[in-house]
Amino acid sequence: MSVDERERLVEATRALMYAVAVTDLPDEDLAAVSEAVDSLSRALRKQTRKRCVTESVTAVFESRPVVLDRYNPAMIPLEVRFPEDGTAAATVTLNAVHQGPTDSVHGGVSGLLMDNILGILVQSKGLLCVTGTLSLRYRALTPLDRPLELRAEIVDHSGRRVTVAGWIECGGVRTVEATGVFIEVPSR
Repeated sequence: MSVDERERLVEATRALMYAVAVTDLPDEDLAAVSEAVDSLSRALRKQTRKRCVTESVTAVFESRPVVLDRYNPAMIPLEVRFPEDGTAAATVTLNAVHQGPTDSVHGGVSGLLMDNILGILVQSKGLLCVTGTLSLRYRALTPLDRPLELRAEIVDHSGRRVTVAGWIECGGVRTVEATGVFIEVPSR
């Protein structure tokens, strides 16, 4: 499967996930749709790989825009930019698939986004690290269906510990703040 075809399949799967989340079809129609989806799943399982295809780590180390989780339909694709100021930035709009409280992003989804952008900033500096701790402060509800701005900056690097701060903003209002401590690990 070519990269372009894989990306089309993943986007179609995300569109299906959204449709499933918001559908209001009657039960008799849902039964037919469920059978069709089951049939597609069986067809795809005829030839599998062990893990998802991922973006090249080389792209991260070159600090060029990187799309995280492009090929994993269960994740949120995040195009991360690396501005000249040494930070990481991304913009994403979430929908009903990511809903927590009514019309708002689930807190766990916010945590996932923060772990991703903080961690990719650390990787972009050529550091092989894992998340040691991730602390979140929820300042306001994060709305669905509106552009969200994500940012991350390294605030300390001492020995094997790298501390990174990040946040999510919507319309200039900071909704989530995060601090992550990343621990350098030996390369494999």
